[in-house]
Amino acid sequence: MLTVKQLEKVNSIEQLEKLGIGNVAVEIGSRGGGLGFYQSDVAKALNVPAQYLPNKYGAGCNYLGGGVRGAIFASGYSKHITGKKANLLDALAAACIRAYKNAEDGAGMNDEEEEGETNWDAKATNAVRKSGITSAY
Repeated sequence: MLTVKQLEKVNSIEQLEKLGIGNVAVEIGSRGGGLGFYQSDVAKALNVPAQYLPNKYGAGCNYLGGGVRGAIFASGYSKHITGKKANLLDALAAACIRAYKNAEDGAGMNDEEEEGETNWDAKATNAVRKSGITSAY
Protein backbone atom coordinates (compact mmCIF):
# COMPACT_ATOMS: atom_id res chain seq x y z
CA MET A 1 0.00 0.00 0.00
CA LEU A 2 1.28 3.45 -0.91
CA THR A 3 1.92 5.98 1.81
CA VAL A 4 1.98 9.77 1.84
CA LYS A 5 5.65 9.62 2.90
CA GLN A 6 6.52 7.55 -0.18
CA LEU A 7 4.66 9.94 -2.45
CA GLU A 8 6.36 12.97 -0.92
CA LYS A 9 9.71 11.61 -2.18
CA VAL A 10 8.58 11.38 -5.81
CA ASN A 11 10.02 14.04 -8.12
CA SER A 12 10.23 12.44 -11.56
CA ILE A 13 8.29 10.47 -14.14
CA GLU A 14 10.60 7.52 -13.54
CA GLN A 15 9.80 7.56 -9.82
CA LEU A 16 6.07 7.72 -10.61
CA GLU A 17 6.45 4.64 -12.83
CA LYS A 18 8.15 2.75 -10.01
CA LEU A 19 5.14 3.24 -7.72
CA GLY A 20 3.41 0.36 -9.49
CA ILE A 21 0.12 2.19 -9.95
CA GLY A 22 0.03 1.70 -13.71
CA ASN A 23 1.21 3.37 -16.88
CA VAL A 24 2.03 7.04 -16.53
CA ALA A 25 0.22 9.13 -19.13
CA VAL A 26 2.59 11.93 -20.16
CA GLU A 27 1.84 14.88 -22.39
CA ILE A 28 4.20 17.78 -21.74
CA GLY A 29 4.50 20.44 -24.38
CA SER A 30 4.78 24.10 -25.16
CA ARG A 31 0.98 24.36 -25.07
CA GLY A 32 0.47 22.71 -21.71
CA GLY A 33 -0.52 19.12 -21.14
CA GLY A 34 -0.90 16.62 -18.37
CA LEU A 35 0.84 13.91 -16.41
CA GLY A 36 -0.75 11.21 -14.32
CA PHE A 37 -2.44 7.85 -14.19
CA TYR A 38 -5.62 6.42 -15.62
CA GLN A 39 -8.71 6.49 -13.40
CA SER A 40 -9.04 2.70 -13.11
CA ASP A 41 -5.39 2.27 -12.08
CA VAL A 42 -5.62 4.92 -9.34
CA ALA A 43 -8.95 3.54 -8.12
CA LYS A 44 -7.46 0.05 -7.83
CA ALA A 45 -4.16 1.16 -6.26
CA LEU A 46 -5.78 3.42 -3.66
CA ASN A 47 -9.00 1.44 -3.22
CA VAL A 48 -11.34 4.30 -4.10
CA PRO A 49 -14.44 4.20 -6.32
CA ALA A 50 -13.44 4.98 -9.91
CA GLN A 51 -16.54 7.10 -10.47
CA TYR A 52 -15.19 9.61 -7.95
CA LEU A 53 -12.08 10.28 -10.06
CA PRO A 54 -11.52 12.02 -13.40
CA ASN A 55 -10.51 9.89 -16.42
CA LYS A 56 -6.86 10.73 -15.73
CA TYR A 57 -5.62 11.65 -12.28
CA GLY A 58 -2.48 13.65 -11.58
CA ALA A 59 -1.48 17.09 -12.82
CA GLY A 60 -2.34 19.34 -15.71
CA CYS A 61 -0.97 22.52 -17.21
CA ASN A 62 -3.17 24.99 -18.99
CA TYR A 63 -2.17 27.09 -22.00
CA LEU A 64 -2.74 30.80 -21.79
CA GLY A 65 -1.91 31.56 -25.40
CA GLY A 66 0.97 33.31 -27.11
CA GLY A 67 3.44 30.62 -26.06
CA VAL A 68 2.67 31.11 -22.37
CA ARG A 69 1.87 28.14 -20.18
CA GLY A 70 -0.14 28.67 -17.02
CA ALA A 71 -0.19 27.00 -13.65
CA ILE A 72 0.53 23.33 -13.12
CA PHE A 73 -2.50 22.14 -11.17
CA ALA A 74 -3.71 19.03 -9.38
CA SER A 75 -6.60 16.89 -10.59
CA GLY A 76 -9.73 17.05 -8.53
CA TYR A 77 -11.83 14.26 -7.08
CA SER A 78 -15.24 13.88 -5.53
CA LYS A 79 -15.92 15.26 -2.07
CA HIS A 80 -17.14 11.75 -1.24
CA ILE A 81 -13.48 10.76 -0.82
CA THR A 82 -12.26 11.88 2.60
CA GLY A 83 -9.69 11.10 5.27
CA LYS A 84 -6.64 8.98 4.48
CA LYS A 85 -7.77 8.28 0.93
CA ALA A 86 -8.08 12.02 0.22
CA ASN A 87 -4.63 12.59 1.74
CA LEU A 88 -3.17 9.91 -0.54
CA LEU A 89 -4.85 11.41 -3.60
CA ASP A 90 -3.55 14.87 -2.66
CA ALA A 91 -0.03 13.49 -2.20
CA LEU A 92 -0.20 11.65 -5.53
CA ALA A 93 -1.33 14.81 -7.33
CA ALA A 94 1.46 16.81 -5.66
CA ALA A 95 3.99 14.19 -6.82
CA CYS A 96 2.63 14.50 -10.36
CA ILE A 97 2.95 18.29 -10.19
CA ARG A 98 6.61 18.00 -9.11
CA ALA A 99 7.31 15.45 -11.83
CA TYR A 100 5.62 17.63 -14.47
CA LYS A 101 7.63 20.72 -13.45
CA ASN A 102 10.87 18.75 -13.33
CA ALA A 103 10.16 17.29 -16.79
CA GLU A 104 9.59 20.80 -18.14
CA ASP A 105 12.82 21.95 -16.51
CA GLY A 106 14.72 18.93 -17.84
CA ALA A 107 13.54 19.73 -21.36
CA GLY A 108 14.74 23.33 -20.98
CA MET A 109 11.22 24.71 -21.33
CA ASN A 110 11.67 27.07 -18.37
CA ASP A 111 15.18 28.27 -19.25
CA GLU A 112 14.93 32.01 -19.79
CA GLU A 113 17.95 32.03 -22.05
CA GLU A 114 18.55 29.70 -24.98
CA GLU A 115 21.85 29.74 -26.88
CA GLY A 116 22.48 33.34 -25.83
CA GLU A 117 18.99 34.48 -26.83
CA THR A 118 16.10 35.42 -24.56
CA ASN A 119 13.43 32.72 -24.38
CA TRP A 120 10.39 34.99 -24.07
CA ASP A 121 7.96 32.08 -23.71
CA ALA A 122 9.87 30.81 -20.67
CA LYS A 123 10.18 34.30 -19.17
CA ALA A 124 6.44 34.86 -19.56
CA THR A 125 5.53 31.41 -18.22
CA ASN A 126 7.78 31.83 -15.19
CA ALA A 127 6.36 35.31 -14.50
CA VAL A 128 2.78 34.08 -14.80
CA ARG A 129 3.43 31.21 -12.41
CA LYS A 130 5.23 33.43 -9.95
CA SER A 131 2.32 35.89 -9.97
CA GLY A 132 -0.20 33.15 -9.24
CA ILE A 133 -2.22 33.45 -12.46
CA THR A 134 -3.87 30.11 -13.06
CA SER A 135 -6.10 30.67 -16.07
CA ALA A 136 -6.62 33.09 -18.93
CA TYR A 137 -10.39 32.79 -18.63
